[in-house]
Amino acid sequence: MCHGEASAAFPEPASFSPYSGGIQASVFGDPAAPRRIAILPDIYGSNPFYQGLATRLADRDDRDDRNDRGSLVYLIDTFAGLGDLPRATREAAFARRHKLRDKTFVDRFAGFVEQESVTGIIGFCLGGLFVFELARRGTTADLVGFYPFPQGLPNQDALDVPFDYLDGVTKQHTILVGTEDVSLGPENLSRLRAVAERNSALRLHVFESSGHGFLTDLTSEDAVKRDNAERALGLCEAALGIGRQ
Repeated sequence: MCHGEASAAFPEPASFSPYSGGIQASVFGDPAAPRRIAILPDIYGSNPFYQGLATRLADRDDRDDRNDRGSLVYLIDTFAGLGDLPRATREAAFARRHKLRDKTFVDRFAGFVEQESVTGIIGFCLGGLFVFELARRGTTADLVGFYPFPQGLPNQDALDVPFDYLDGVTKQHTILVGTEDVSLGPENLSRLRAVAERNSALRLHVFESSGHGFLTDLTSEDAVKRDNAERALGLCEAALGIGRQ
């Protein structure tokens, strides 16, 4: 569904240290770094794809600041305590995902964000749904969501449907989706575009010809899809205060 394998577009995962408290995570980068970024992965969890992304973000400097020391990156283990995937299949990933209590998790994560002074959050797919909820709550961190679900997702402890509240959100958040995202669908994409036209807090970027999970296209042989993925990653980093866009 999203990202299950490592990407050659990212560096080999660096060594990391564990974090545990209300939230469990793998921590990459310099503890003295000026930015603290949290990655909320998709239903496949904190796998090598996200470890490579975390390594990239930890090493990325603000090119306007020679004293920049990169970022401290928390790769969140959304499914801590729910077991490892027995196999990297959609069915196994969804079986574990359905054990997660969404609202309870976001409550804990919001406390972690405040406690650790997190400055930026990136959510993918399910993590993108959580980004909508964090925007609703007015978190102070910069927010980026890749291919989220504004139509909501069923869960035993479900969050409110984003479409029911997005018009009233005042916290700026950057959302990145593709026109061929079958998980979103054309009707929901049209609704999301309409919300973005009414509410400038929702900074929506739509990429023609790209589908769900399109950041994997960083290594695509299709030049259009590869360019979309590269531009999306650049927009994400710029929203987090990394580099220039």
